[in-house]
Amino acid sequence: MIQEIIAFATLGIALVFLGKKFFFKKEKTKKCGTEDCGCH
Repeated sequence: MIQEIIAFATLGIALVFLGKKFFFKKEKTKKCGTEDCGCH
């Protein structure tokens, strides 16, 4: 029971981290494409 909760929590955190990484990467490329914000 506890192992399942830990496993799902770890999986959820990993998915959120990967999702944020990809979404922020897309947003940064869009923002830097329109105006040079120096985020490279």
